[in-house]
Amino acid sequence: MAIISCPFCGQRISDKAASCSKCGGDLTSNTPEKLAAIERDRKNRKMQSLMNQSMLAMVLFLAGFGILYWWQPVNHNYNQYVSNAAIGIGFCWYVVSRARIILLKRK
Repeated sequence: MAIISCPFCGQRISDKAASCSKCGGDLTSNTPEKLAAIERDRKNRKMQSLMNQSMLAMVLFLAGFGILYWWQPVNHNYNQYVSNAAIGIGFCWYVVSRARIILLKRK
């Protein structure tokens, strides 16, 4: 008896179990092709989620520059702090998202 990951939710379960105890997914009718399709769909959903996060990070980054360019805040004003925070957070979030995308593609 071995411990495997559920192809539907990822919870660790016995390879002898007929269904997953967490999500209730049927494990008896799984063929290798069906398992490969489930894994491919899960990877595609994860990739799409990371691409969406990357786009939101870029929007946040550009919004910070937009505040600096159009509003031209005075030094030590809350607008300047907000724009600098948006630039920093957006940049870091973008870099982390792209790194996670690269790691996901390598798997």
